[in-house]
Amino acid sequence: MNKLFAAFVITFLLYNPSFALEYEKKVFVEREKVAFVEITSDKPVDLFIMYTPQHKNYTKSGSTEGAFDVRNITWYIYPIPAMFDDQTLFFIVKEGARFKITYENIKERIDRLFKGEILLRSGAASFFKKGINSIRLTQNLPDLQIEIEASEDAQIAAVKVMDYISLTRGQKSFEDIYKNASFKGVKSLNFRAPDFDDLYLIVKSESGVSIKYKTWANKETANSGC
Repeated sequence: MNKLFAAFVITFLLYNPSFALEYEKKVFVEREKVAFVEITSDKPVDLFIMYTPQHKNYTKSGSTEGAFDVRNITWYIYPIPAMFDDQTLFFIVKEGARFKITYENIKERIDRLFKGEILLRSGAASFFKKGINSIRLTQNLPDLQIEIEASEDAQIAAVKVMDYISLTRGQKSFEDIYKNASFKGVKSLNFRAPDFDDLYLIVKSESGVSIKYKTWANKETANSGC
């Protein structure tokens, strides 16, 4: 009976690849295209994104040093624009996840933005434990619309990298950074990115909280990217 069930599972995965878990995905993007890599998992997983040099080091030593990492995600969308040159990135999920990659022509996408369409650019769903946690909001564009929702009441703020570093090093308290943050709220937050700089979403909750954010490209971002 067990052998029969195992054979059924293997056959199911072979003919239904969207249900198969993957641990590493190489994504190649041709010049003048943009790839949107969507990752989903039934349980929170840690994701590591690497360029070729970091991936070579990872293959040789198992080290993820230099990689961009995102922790405890169940859903994630990462854009890879290749405006002038081909791009190759590697996505490592040690617990396994499902990948979906969508390619678009950059010029056609920008034309759609100029015509007034509002298009999803990136996003994540993550579980934060009790206390203070963070997630990086990367690949920002000036006027990129950023929407953040929490499942429970929690203090949330989007801050510059230097404020995040000051928090992690104990140079500033969460309360000090939250008080002076330009973008902050309780349970939800909606604002436009001021520039290209990365931001960190910092969260303080009395119990565990699920956070979901989405970023939207629009007519105002079209001059800067897609």
